[in-house]
Amino acid sequence: MDGLTMAILIAAAVFAVLALILLIGSIRMRAEMKAFRDQINEIRTTDREQPIKVASFGASTVRLAQEINRLIADLRRQASHSAEEERRVRTIMAGVSHDFRTPLTAADGYLQMSEEILARQDLTEQDLTELRDYLKIVSERVRYLHQLSDEFFEVTYLDARKELPLEAVRFDTVLSEVLLSQYDRMQDRKIDMRIEVPEEQMLIRADRHYLERILENLFSNAEKYAKSFLEIRVERAGTAGSGKNGVSGGALGPKIRLVMRNDIDENLRIDPAQMYEPFYRAEGRTGPGTGLGLYICKELADVMHFELRGDIQNGVFETEVVMPAIKEVTDETADHRR
Repeated sequence: MDGLTMAILIAAAVFAVLALILLIGSIRMRAEMKAFRDQINEIRTTDREQPIKVASFGASTVRLAQEINRLIADLRRQASHSAEEERRVRTIMAGVSHDFRTPLTAADGYLQMSEEILARQDLTEQDLTELRDYLKIVSERVRYLHQLSDEFFEVTYLDARKELPLEAVRFDTVLSEVLLSQYDRMQDRKIDMRIEVPEEQMLIRADRHYLERILENLFSNAEKYAKSFLEIRVERAGTAGSGKNGVSGGALGPKIRLVMRNDIDENLRIDPAQMYEPFYRAEGRTGPGTGLGLYICKELADVMHFELRGDIQNGVFETEVVMPAIKEVTDETADHRR
């Protein structure tokens, strides 16, 4: 056998080996892709939670499996979040539907009785007294419906603005305005207000409207539940280790800490774990209320990156709000936010 023939045979053998290697690789790749497809289909159609596995240890195959597993994990998180949002919306809608129906039914009944009185020929003083009482009740129900619609609008509006631009806001100014607006109502209930607020500018990063709503809802909650006193304390908190139990500092950076404490009736039973849930009402409480106030506070606080906590110890209801402060206060910014 001459040299040329030998070279041709060797070349043919090499090509045959290469072809066999490529064929085996192709078969393995097809098998791997089929295994991927079958596993993805199983994940899609069943409750399988195991990640995709690979039969070979090729770098490209392993990286592909890793990326697919990351994608599946992201999709699962999104699906879980969507399911939770749907559950929350259903809960709110059910509660709003119930809370609208009850006062509407009552108002309709009292209006019918008012019409019956007005249809009488000769109205007596007793008739007029009953009519005034009925109209007063209707007015109270209408005010309650107005409050409920405002709070429901707040919830839906908040859902549409999960991300919003925050700006420098004078917390001391907003707090003073809300305190003045709530003071007479507290006095009417003979609530002893004890206020400790530094006489200085306190600038925080927030949305002014949302901040006002949080404070108004917290004061409204205190007005409903306070038995004899309401303490309001504002202080600056440092980075780590400041404030109550060393947690008020939270993330790095200066903070403004608001603490509100009030005693509650011994007959009230409040579950701290549920107080921020929509439509939660304390057991033993009488009187109107939507049960959305603290829930809205928590949602607004989360959007603005505030920390909101509540607890009950020895018959005292305490709420703590920790807000990100702005270190420097320029004259221009302070004047703009007065």
